[in-house]
Amino acid sequence: MHLRRNIFCVLSAAVMVALSACASSADPVPTLDWQPCRENAEFDCATIAVPVDWARPRGATIDVAVVREQAGDVERKVGTLVSLPGGPGSSGVDEILRGGKFSPQLRERFDIVSIDPRGVQRSHPVRCDSGLVASQPNMVPDAGGRIEEVRSYARDLADSCRTYTGPLIDHLDAASVARDVDALRAALGEDQLTLYSRSYGTMPAQAYAELFPKRLRASLMDSVDDHSLDGREFLASEARAGQDTFDEFAAWCAREEQCVLHGADVHQIYGELFAKAGRDELLFADKPLGSLELSQKVTQRLYAPEWSRLATDLKTLIDQPASSPVPPTLAQRSGEPTPMPQLAMCSDWRFDIEDQQDWLRLWHEQNTNAPTLRAHFAWGAGTLCSGWPIAPQNPQHHPDIRDGAPILVMNSLHDPATPHEWATQVVADTPRAALLTYAGWGHGVYNRTRCTTTAADEYFITLTLPAESSCAPS
Repeated sequence: MHLRRNIFCVLSAAVMVALSACASSADPVPTLDWQPCRENAEFDCATIAVPVDWARPRGATIDVAVVREQAGDVERKVGTLVSLPGGPGSSGVDEILRGGKFSPQLRERFDIVSIDPRGVQRSHPVRCDSGLVASQPNMVPDAGGRIEEVRSYARDLADSCRTYTGPLIDHLDAASVARDVDALRAALGEDQLTLYSRSYGTMPAQAYAELFPKRLRASLMDSVDDHSLDGREFLASEARAGQDTFDEFAAWCAREEQCVLHGADVHQIYGELFAKAGRDELLFADKPLGSLELSQKVTQRLYAPEWSRLATDLKTLIDQPASSPVPPTLAQRSGEPTPMPQLAMCSDWRFDIEDQQDWLRLWHEQNTNAPTLRAHFAWGAGTLCSGWPIAPQNPQHHPDIRDGAPILVMNSLHDPATPHEWATQVVADTPRAALLTYAGWGHGVYNRTRCTTTAADEYFITLTLPAESSCAPS
C-alpha cells in the first residue's frame, strides 16, 4: 500500500502520553470518503491515513480500512459504536460485511463501525516469507527442541517480515492501534466513542482508556486480555484455562451418550494422540500433525464450544491406522510472502527466557498446569516472541486508567483463551469497571444468550451497568 505524508499535526510522543495525544485545533480534521463497499454495497467503506510511527506523526503513513453500517433509526440514533476485532489478526471489516454479531436493537441505535487494524488484511498487511512461516522449529524442549534454534529462526523470520512489510513491522502494538482509533474518532466527527472489543481487541481498548479517557463514552471488553501479567504467568494461566475447558468437555462426554467417545477415557485418548504426534506419526488431512498443533486444534474446538465435533475429531485420529514417521521440514526461505498478522502479539508482550534450562522449566510448568493438553497454543507464541529481535513497543503493565466512563467487562467462566481469572484481575485494576460473568463455556460472551445480549445493549444505549453479576448458561 502506498505510503504518503501524514496530514495530522500532533504533539510529541512524550507529551501525547501525558496529555492523551491532544491535537492542535488549527490542524485540518481527517475525512472519510465513504463509498459503497466493493464486497457488499449495503455497507460503506473508506480508508483513513495514520502514521506508521505515532512518535513521528509527520512521517510516512499507511491507510487503515474502515467499514460502516449506518444506524437503522436515524431519529433515535445514540452515536457511533466502534467494534475492535480479536486475533491478533482478525479483520473487523470482514466481520461487519458478514453481518456482524450485534443485535437488531443495537444496529438501529448506532452506526456500527469497524476496522482492519494496522498490519491486517486491507490495512498494510504484515507479510513474511512463506517458507519460514510454514516450517517453524521444534518448540517442545523435552522432544529435542532448542531455544537457540527458535531464536535463530525468529531473527530470520523478522528479517523476512521487514523485507516484505517495511517499517510497519516495528509498530504493530495495541497502543498504536488505539491512536489509530482516535484518529478515526476525529474523522467521524465524534466527541466520544462507544467501544466494543473482543479478545485481542481488548488490548487497544484498554490502551484507549489509558490514553483518551475523556473521549470514551462507553467501553465493553468481551473476553478480556490481562496485560498486567508477566510472561511466565501469562503462559501458566493460559495452560490452566485450556485444561479447565478440556475437563469440561470430558465431563460432558462422560454424561452424554451422544458423545462418540462416551464411556471412553477421553484424557487417556488425548495422551495417546499427543505421544503419536510427538513421534511424527499423526496425520490430519493427510498432513503431519505435531504435538503443539494437536493442542491448538483441540483448544480451537473449545471456543464455541464444539464438543460433539471435538469428540469426532479425537475418535477419527485415534482410529487412524499407524503411519510412518514424517520427518520435519527444514526452515528455509521460499522467496514468496504470506500474511502473518499474528506477529502483532510480539509488540505487546515480553517473554524473557534465559536459556535452555529456563525454557525447560517453563515447559514443565505448562505440563503441570495442563496435565492432559500438556501445553496451550500460547506456548508457541510466547516462545517465538521470546526470541523476537524487535523490542515490544507496548510491553505488559498495570493499566493507568484514572478517569472516564464506567467500563463493562464480560467473560465466560470457562474460556479456553482468555481465562476468567484475567477478567477478575482487569476489573480489580480498572476504576469504575464491572464484571458480568457468563457462567458457561466458550470464548466471546456478547451474543451468547438473551441475558448477555440484553445486559450489553442496555449498557451501550443507556450507560447502565448490569444489576446482576452473572448470566446462566443456555
